[in-house]
Amino acid sequence: MDSIGIDVHKNNSQVCILTEEGELIEKRMRTTRARFAAVLGGRERARVLIEASTESEWVARCLEELEHEVVVADPNFAAMYATRSRRVKDGPARRANAG
Repeated sequence: MDSIGIDVHKNNSQVCILTEEGELIEKRMRTTRARFAAVLGGRERARVLIEASTESEWVARCLEELEHEVVVADPNFAAMYATRSRRVKDGPARRANAG
């Protein structure tokens, strides 16, 4: 089963498709029912991940009508992001500016 991630915005959306064979396909498209049907309607059933947003409800319904499995993720509940830390490199340039 292919995996699809969609960054949904009001006017345009970014679509990233990872096929079972490992091919990566990226497309930018208008955020309309007609474009989703044209781009994803002819594909076999896939797992689609979209971020919860203003547009996500109708987009999810549209994709489900096209027979895709849709997951709407709320980034506020992604615990793995809360535990990430960023390392600051302590190189010579950083030490020179430290005071």
